[in-house]
Amino acid sequence: MGKDSPQVYLSVVAVTKGGSLFVERFKTAFDDKSALCINAARVSAIIAAVGVLYSPTVASVALICAYLAFVASGQAVARLTQVFARPAVYWGVVFLGVVLIGMTYASVPWSDRWIDVLKWRTILWFFVLLSIFDDERWRTRLLVTFVVGAAVGLLASFVTAAGWVTLWRSPDALLRNPATQGMSFAVAALAGLWMFLEKTLQEHMRWIVPVLGLLYVANIVFITNARSGYAILGIGCAVLLLWKASPLQQLAIVIGLSLAAILAFSLSLRMQDKIVLGVDQWIHEPESTSLTNMGSRRVYYLNTLEILQDHWLLGTGTGGFKQAYAEQVTHKYDPSDWRSDPIGDPHNQYLAVFAQHGIGGLAVFLVWIIAIARDKRGLPKYRKMAVAILCGWCVTSLFSSHFRTFAEGHLLTSFLGALLSAPAMKDKSEVVSAPIADSLLLQREASFVKREAQDRTSGYDRRPG
Repeated sequence: MGKDSPQVYLSVVAVTKGGSLFVERFKTAFDDKSALCINAARVSAIIAAVGVLYSPTVASVALICAYLAFVASGQAVARLTQVFARPAVYWGVVFLGVVLIGMTYASVPWSDRWIDVLKWRTILWFFVLLSIFDDERWRTRLLVTFVVGAAVGLLASFVTAAGWVTLWRSPDALLRNPATQGMSFAVAALAGLWMFLEKTLQEHMRWIVPVLGLLYVANIVFITNARSGYAILGIGCAVLLLWKASPLQQLAIVIGLSLAAILAFSLSLRMQDKIVLGVDQWIHEPESTSLTNMGSRRVYYLNTLEILQDHWLLGTGTGGFKQAYAEQVTHKYDPSDWRSDPIGDPHNQYLAVFAQHGIGGLAVFLVWIIAIARDKRGLPKYRKMAVAILCGWCVTSLFSSHFRTFAEGHLLTSFLGALLSAPAMKDKSEVVSAPIADSLLLQREASFVKREAQDRTSGYDRRPG
């Protein structure tokens, strides 16, 4: 036997053992239908989270696939039962009950009532993700995929703003509209900051994601015209940096963030114009002869408050706001006045809930939000990120119904559900990706086989005694 024969033998044994382990893991994965379906639901959820930024159709298909895979897993009842014990879930169920009860006394066609109920499907999505993202690796995959996936729109926005290409939309509204683009870029920037602070990334990604985060911030400040993006970015950074900081650190962080905000406002003419214009529209709404973004909101809020004078206890019922608002403005304004235009939403999530479900419905809704913020079942580091996003949404929802709009609502509940998820049940779902993700395990197995063969060749016996 030649001197290279032992090495050849070792290589053959290592490859054979590693290949057998590889095949066995795949066999186990496909034999376990439940695990395969849960992973399919997770993948579909990640696709949906990125898809809402670009295509409602892609997002809708991914949402449906996630629901179907979750049900097909055979674990849906068990997983949902386990998360139901959490206040964030049962208060969400109570609020959905309020919405269903509101259908019974609304005075609009049943089709309008069901359409309004359907808008709250974002809460059901929150329940599902809370029950399937119970593996930490999948949360990291969601965050990294979202940061990288949104970067396609980020790059297109920069390229369009530079005038290098001309696309079908302006650079501040490539992702559906400025609000959606600003909010999604803010979430991506916060995810990059969070991953950098928590050191959750591997070496080759440790600097790529933070750099992308800085590019997102630059786009929000200088290109994307969205007050919602400003709010989520500022509030989210404050939450992430102030979390469990000492009093002296908190003071330094507040001063630093304040200076950063002043600097951004001073350098960005677009930000100055957007904020100053909004304030001007609000103040001069009474003299405005045409509909404006913030001026219209002032009109909506004042008329909704007048509606609440007669409906403060139970509200107008599920889907009843549009009819009540039309009756309110028809006799108040001249038909040629833009203020007489009917609307289906007051552009304030809290007023919308109050107007349709009364003071009790608003109280339950607020308790549900508080329950989410106080949920401590998951890992603390992920809760920090979830609270940062939630606080931003609570502020932007003063000016839009961002808890139930399709893109913004599903974006919010996707991250809340995934980040707050806690180990709920022991399963084998990770074996589907193990042949690829656990390459280190194969290497260790091959190393063990190699050492065993070397011992056999040298005659060395490792057994004790």
